[in-house]
Parts: sequence; structure tokens; C-alpha cells
Amino acid sequence: MDKISPFQLSVLETPEQCNLALLGARGGGKTMAAVLLAARHLEQHESDASVLIVRKTYKALTDFEDELLGFISSLTHGTHSYNRSEKVLRFNGGTITLASVENIKDYTDKLQGKNVTLLIVDEVTAYQSERILRLLRSNLRAPEHVPTRVVYCGNPGGPLHGRIFKNHVQHRRSHVPYEIELEDGHSEQWITILSGPADNPFINQEQYVRRLREACHGDPVRLEQWLFGNWTQGEGLLFPAFDETVHVLSDVAFDPDKFKPIIACDWGISSPSVALLGGRARRDLQTDMGPLPKSSVILFDEVTDAIFTEDNLNTSSEWPPDRLAERIDNMAADLRIRRPSLIVDSARGLQGDTVQQMMTDTGHFWSVQLPRKGRRAEGWADVNSRLLAAAEKNPQRPHLYMSDRCRLLLATLPNAIRDERDPDDWHDVPHCPDHAGDALRYLLAESRVQPVRSGRITGHH
Repeated sequence: MDKISPFQLSVLETPEQCNLALLGARGGGKTMAAVLLAARHLEQHESDASVLIVRKTYKALTDFEDELLGFISSLTHGTHSYNRSEKVLRFNGGTITLASVENIKDYTDKLQGKNVTLLIVDEVTAYQSERILRLLRSNLRAPEHVPTRVVYCGNPGGPLHGRIFKNHVQHRRSHVPYEIELEDGHSEQWITILSGPADNPFINQEQYVRRLREACHGDPVRLEQWLFGNWTQGEGLLFPAFDETVHVLSDVAFDPDKFKPIIACDWGISSPSVALLGGRARRDLQTDMGPLPKSSVILFDEVTDAIFTEDNLNTSSEWPPDRLAERIDNMAADLRIRRPSLIVDSARGLQGDTVQQMMTDTGHFWSVQLPRKGRRAEGWADVNSRLLAAAEKNPQRPHLYMSDRCRLLLATLPNAIRDERDPDDWHDVPHCPDHAGDALRYLLAESRVQPVRSGRITGHH
């Protein structure tokens, strides 16, 4: 192990009881740092050591396989053996197993019941959700004297960017331990270590940077991710300003003297329907959160027929428009809002009539209007602007907050990633659909319409 970069040495020096998130730009030597950990783990714990290295796809695994074997050979001086068909490497009595795990079936067929003492997930942001990661982590079992450990390696971008950013990058300092609370009430200790091409003395940095720039020509967002390890741009996070501790409220009460109610709905047949009830601040307000500028929006409640599963939020109970209208009316009544107005997207209902007409026919609403859609990118930009203004407590720009009752919105908005074909748009995928986001766009667009009063006539401009 004579060729070790300072970054890789710092990885080896971390306490074995801490899980690691090796993150940052490409070319920093993250994967090989994890392999060094695996080799040392086998040296220390011999036959008690069982390492699992996972990549999402078979192609990604085979691209890595020969590089790994060459690296291991230089470390072990050829004293290891490798079964290519089983993808199991044996050294010093322990094993390193390579596996591609893309879905639940892959996990069940290849790894269910296998004991692992060190789990390395490479290219972790390529996964769609954390469910596969949790299944892999369930394999961590070891004798009492052998600590189990998880190591994530990854670059910015990809479906899991948002979760990795929130858990391991945002508000974290490189090399400084922190704790992550688990659902069972326990906690884990983690250390994030960031790296990039400048941390890898074993590559021709000028040549490597030039190749990255060529590969990202015309895509400045991806260049920021790959070259500089920028986690706040690109297909990773569409709403990087979102912060649960800032923007999510509990037990927030609607006051009609302070807020004008707005209800916006996105209806679907097989996909979820969702309606958001928001309030637009009628004037500058003083609140428990601090100053709330006029035209700021608080989302007080949500109605949805979404079926909440971990890997797919794009299925629904298929409520017809009249049932959805009744639920919306009940939601409004709970906040003492009688016969509200409704903004609903134009679509055909189950009987072929427009949803707008079917909602009108229920008699629950004072009026039913079409949304002021505009460009989707402009709607998302407005969401980001309001989130940022709230985080900065900017008194000049409207803020955005949401109640913790907005389940579908809170399950999707923080995890929304950019569409690779259109980086300004939401990448609509089953585990993070854009239905609640669309309802939010419609609501904010309506909140920007200022009433004009002249004599006894009220209109809009």
C-alpha cells in the first residue's frame, strides 16, 4: 500500500466504528479508497471478514471488475484468488463479493441471507430510492469483536442525489463525525469525506480535467457536478433551497383575516389526485417564524388519493372527481372555509366530461377555474425563489412554508430531481411524481394575481 493519496490515507485513519460517505467530484479516488478499506478489513479480521461491494447495474460492475482486480493484486502481491463466475475474491481467509443489485429480485436472488461485515455501495446516487440500501444493510451481521460498517461512494447527480445531499452533505463538514437518527430510535455515527481530481496525485490532472470538460461540453451543470462536486445544481436537486427545519410547520392555524384561501388541484385517473389548500398573506405579517411579507404562501393542508409505498408514489385509489370534491370541501370546512373557490387542471373525467365541469356540478365550490399555468420552469423557479427567501428571512420577497399535513408534497418536493433532457424541469418518476408539485405551481400562480378594486367592481390584472 505504498501508493496512497492523502485523501485515501485520511479514509483509512477514520475510526472503524464510523460509517463513511465518500462523496464529491469525479476522479478523487473514492472507489479505490473504499477498496483499500476492504483489503485492510480482510487483513485485520481474516476469516471473520465478509465484504460486499455493490453497484447498481451489471455493466457498471463489470466496468469496475478488472480495475478492482488489478488494484487488489498490487495490494496482496498475488496471494488472493478470484472466482469470476461467482465474483468472489478470497484473501487472508476472508472474502470480497461483487454484486450488481438493481431491484428487489436481484437482492433476493443474490444476497438474501448472506452475512456481511463491511458493505460498500459504489455510485450510490444511481439508486432510485433507499429501499435497496436498507435491504443491503440488513445483511450486516458479524461476530461481537468485528465492527460492521457501511461505506457509500458517489458523485452529485442521479435519482438519490437529494437524499444523500440532505443526509451527508448539507450542514456537514468534511472529516467531522455526525449522527443520523434512525426510525427505531437508535442513531448511527457517520463521517463524510469530500474529494475531487485535485486530491488524486495518481492521475494526470490537466488531462483528466480536459476530458471532463469535453465530456460536459454544453452542459455547465454537469461540469459543476463532475469537476467541482457541486451538490446544489443539476439533475440532483430541483429545489436545493428546501430545508425541512425551515419550511415545514406543525400545528399551523388558518386565519381568514390574515390569509386569502387558495385551493389548487391536479386530478388523475390512475395516477394520484392531489389538492393543496394554501393561504396568501393579505399584508406584511409578524409571525412566530418572523416577518412574513405580503403575498407569501403557507400551505395549510392537503387531500390526496395517493397510495404511499416506498418505491412508487404514482398509484392511487382512483377517486372520481365528485369524491375528490367532497374531500376538498371537508378539508376546507375543517379550516372554517365555506364554499371555497377551486383551481383545477383541465382534463377529461371518468365519464368523458371535463374535470372542471364535474367539479362545478358538485356544488361544493363558489367557482371552479382553470390554472394560470405558464411555463413549468417558471413555476419551479418561483418555488425555489420563495423557499430561498424564507430560508434567508428576506423581507422583500414572498416566502413559502408548508404544513406537515401535506404528505404527498413532502414526500416528493425535497426529492425532486432535474430532468436530464430538460434541466429546468421536474424529472417525473414513479417514486417521485410531480402531481403535488403541479398543484403547488397552480396555487402559487394564482397567489401572484393581485386584486384590483375600483368602486364596487372587483377584477384582476
